[in-house]
Amino acid sequence: VKAVILAGGYGTRLSEETQSKPKPMVD
Repeated sequence: VKAVILAGGYGTRLSEETQSKPKPMVD
C-alpha cells in the first residue's frame, strides 16, 4: 500500500521520468 502512495506522490514530481519509463509499481 505504501508503494502506491509513494508512486502517486513521486509520480507527480517525476512526471518527466515517468513518461520516459513505464510505471511497474503503479501497474
